[in-house]
Amino acid sequence: MNALRTLPILNRPSRPSSPAPPTVQPTTANGVPTQSSEGKPRARSLSRQVTDKAASSLQMANGGMHPPATVVQSQPLGGKKLPSPPNSRAVTPRVPASPGPGAVALPGGGPDPSTQAGYMDVIGLRLNEIVNKACAGVDYKAKKGFKKGNGWSVGESVVKEMPAPTSDAYLVRAVLRTAVRALSIYTTRLESLLLPSLTDPAFASPLNLTAGPSGHPLNPSQHFGISVAHAAWETCEVLEQCLETGQWPRFVQETLRPVMDKLDLVVSKVVQPILLGLKRDLVASLTRTEGTSPSGGKVVGLASIPAPTTGPASAGVPITKDHSHQPTSRLVKEMSQSGLPRQLPIPTCLQHFASRVDGSRKVLELVAAPCADDGEGWITGVVVAVIWKGMCVISEKDISPPSNRPPSPGSVAKALAGLGKEKESTPTVVATASLGGVTAKLASSLSIVPSRSQSRPSSPPRPPYKLDLVTHALMSLEGLVKRLVNGLVQPPTAPNGCAVDPNATEHLAREALHEALEALTSFRIISSAMNKGASTSTRLLASARRLRDDIEDPIEDDLDDAMEDLPSVTLFSVLLRRANASLALLNSGSGKIDEKKPIDILKIRSPAEIWGWTTVDYERQVLSGFSAAEEWGRRYALAIKVDVEKVLSGLTQVIDGQNLMEKPSRDVLDAVEWVKTLGVACEARCGVKIAGAV
Repeated sequence: MNALRTLPILNRPSRPSSPAPPTVQPTTANGVPTQSSEGKPRARSLSRQVTDKAASSLQMANGGMHPPATVVQSQPLGGKKLPSPPNSRAVTPRVPASPGPGAVALPGGGPDPSTQAGYMDVIGLRLNEIVNKACAGVDYKAKKGFKKGNGWSVGESVVKEMPAPTSDAYLVRAVLRTAVRALSIYTTRLESLLLPSLTDPAFASPLNLTAGPSGHPLNPSQHFGISVAHAAWETCEVLEQCLETGQWPRFVQETLRPVMDKLDLVVSKVVQPILLGLKRDLVASLTRTEGTSPSGGKVVGLASIPAPTTGPASAGVPITKDHSHQPTSRLVKEMSQSGLPRQLPIPTCLQHFASRVDGSRKVLELVAAPCADDGEGWITGVVVAVIWKGMCVISEKDISPPSNRPPSPGSVAKALAGLGKEKESTPTVVATASLGGVTAKLASSLSIVPSRSQSRPSSPPRPPYKLDLVTHALMSLEGLVKRLVNGLVQPPTAPNGCAVDPNATEHLAREALHEALEALTSFRIISSAMNKGASTSTRLLASARRLRDDIEDPIEDDLDDAMEDLPSVTLFSVLLRRANASLALLNSGSGKIDEKKPIDILKIRSPAEIWGWTTVDYERQVLSGFSAAEEWGRRYALAIKVDVEKVLSGLTQVIDGQNLMEKPSRDVLDAVEWVKTLGVACEARCGVKIAGAV
């Protein structure tokens, strides 16, 4: 047992023994204490040893000087213990903020762990202080969210503390671990602050898109969540830019990616449900084509929209945002073109959508506009879906207003009966003497004012320009979409006059929105060409042939580009409906060609009828978006190929069976040309050649 007690591991004193009578320990000129022959020097604690070692290393690294002499305080004589002076405790040496002097190298190689630990502590304290400042004052109960720029300050502080990418990997890893700890605390606070907002039932309530100019589309719970999401996005954006601009080692991105994913998750928890609700509301408003305004009543929402132009100057004409929900909207003063009115009344089928445009723009400005390229992507996702749904509704469904329907016989009889009673009960006014005198005096007093009709002849009344329902609806939809998105997404142009955008991969949203607007404009141009003029079928057939044969015509350049840019399924659907409308005239009315001709041979079935699909299945599969419409174009053409060839063959037999002295009527020629246009378009766009369509 006594032998075990003599082992140093068990016999180590817990604290150093008190020294002999206090004396000042002599030192050499270099500050190194000398060994006294009378006794051993006083043992120092571990913290004092580490501190002295770090201080000596710092001074040697800075100037090569030896550390100053260290004087050990002794106990006073007489045995009375005095309080320790302030300099008797270990003090952490001050380390410069720059990473260079902090990484002190030892003779054996590698940074000094004691000095690096102090440097990391300083960095951690600074980052934690920035996080506390960013989150200070944020309270959900008071509905006080993050201030704008707090997220930027957190991200910029992390980037500022990071050493250069060419620094020692050991130092970069150490600083990175400290930064990740601070970012984890920041992310946890964001999630805890966001939780009350997400669990509040008011957050999931519908957006107030028809609040008017003075209203707010977001409730306080949604607005608070948006502030938290913006703070998370700002921090993540700074880190993303830092990784993209610097040549960092691979482990830097792997270490920061989990924290950045958490920040993205915070953003998606807020932005995604709000924008999905906005898109759902706008798409649903497009499907409600019955209108909101009674006949002759005040329009709910916008009453009119500027007519879109097709000239080259229209590309640079801005549509400025003005106050909405007024009887007439003055967005921009455009030049009238070829008799078109400057202001178009919004048709009944788009009034529900028009009443939500200004409120939706406010939501996009609040939620997506502050988030740069990511915000442009969110806006594009909403607007492209709205454009596609509007095109599908206009091309696939009947958009005629209910007021154009013929009145019932009962209502006509009631109106006629009321008109007769009104005529019988018309009162007669008998002019009295006093009334005649007053009238004479009034006429004599106004006789000195010359009448307007005598000063100059009145201008002849301008005949109103009437648009067909489809073109009118497309022009209104185009103007409403421009009012919704103008200025929120930049046009896809290369900066500084470059031929190619160097950041094209980051600006895919701009390209997608541009293509969607281009498709809507193409649809409007084709619809106008199909309903304006005498020989519309001949013009469309010639354009389809030029597209198939790759021939350019400067005069019809706009129409040819529109035939090429419009999604193939939409183009085929429009031409199929027009061909069936022309064929229907040959089976009834003045255009009837044969009493015994079966109607089936003079009708082209739609792909949904050929495949046996319901309307819901067809819309879900084929009409789900722009990309699906292009993918299904060839299958669409192959499905209607048999019917188109059958109808062309039947029309040829009808024309050949007529008297040789008689020329085919214009209705028959129009039907043939429309069917041929559909066949040539199938060949030009999808490579499906149809017999007889040349």
